[in-house]
Amino acid sequence: MGGYTRLMYFRPFPILTIIAVPALAALIALGVWQVQRASWKADLIVQFEQAAKAEPLAPEAALCAQTPTTGEVVAPPQASGSSLRVFGHAADGAAGWRLFQAVQLSCGVVLAETGFEPLEIGGPGGVLLTAPKAPPDRFLVDAWPAKPLMAAQNSPATNEWHWFDAPLMATTLEAAPLNAGFILTPLAGTPDFLTRTPPESHIGYAVTWFGMAAAFAVIYAVFHARAGRLRFRRRPTDKGTTKE
Repeated sequence: MGGYTRLMYFRPFPILTIIAVPALAALIALGVWQVQRASWKADLIVQFEQAAKAEPLAPEAALCAQTPTTGEVVAPPQASGSSLRVFGHAADGAAGWRLFQAVQLSCGVVLAETGFEPLEIGGPGGVLLTAPKAPPDRFLVDAWPAKPLMAAQNSPATNEWHWFDAPLMATTLEAAPLNAGFILTPLAGTPDFLTRTPPESHIGYAVTWFGMAAAFAVIYAVFHARAGRLRFRRRPTDKGTTKE
């Protein structure tokens, strides 16, 4: 019996290939990254749901009597003194000033978010973007926020902070030593950064990146095929036997 063997002839354009390979790898990497973010976001949502049901610990027990754990639920802390106004967002995504006070513990002073001052439209006396809410009855142990890449300059004189500067905050509050490893934040439902872009959205982004990668590969192949640098041909083969 006879058959055919399909052979591929491929002679890539050097410069085009040098550009195409990193571009294709980048599109695939972006797709994989979005899949990983979807998994990470789903895990965070589960952690917050579990934290909301957990029995709260006293801040002293959570931060001083054991190794602090991010996401640990604590009872409302006994904060005192003046408040630091740190620009940020509430749980519902509203922009404004997060208010932090000092909580004195045996292992040092910890900052706790005890209020939120919403932005006003039109300056002082304007319309509030969001109404104040009742104080939460549960707090979370959260990691000390890192300084944003494009953070504005802090202004202790006007009590306007854009990033957590531990030495300067300690001096302003006259609170030393200040624990720069953790802060306490209110547990008020699932945070906006989790609900604003749910895991399903990241999967959609991943599909988009993978689709672009597939389309890019097809265009690359078609371009070479039309130039005669990529083609398939069949060569007959003889697998039979002959008799004399």
